[in-house]
Amino acid sequence: MESVAYKNRTREEVIAAFRESIRRKHEWEEQAQELFKKIREERRQYYS
Repeated sequence: MESVAYKNRTREEVIAAFRESIRRKHEWEEQAQELFKKIREERRQYYS
């Protein structure tokens, strides 16, 4: 019998979902950093 975890997910499914959420968080952070960099460049050009 498989162990049942959060919302009837197996342990492996919970771990996979956790890893996927971390991957998405890293992607979001990279996109946010790119956006901030773009904004800083635009401001630098505007104020120069």
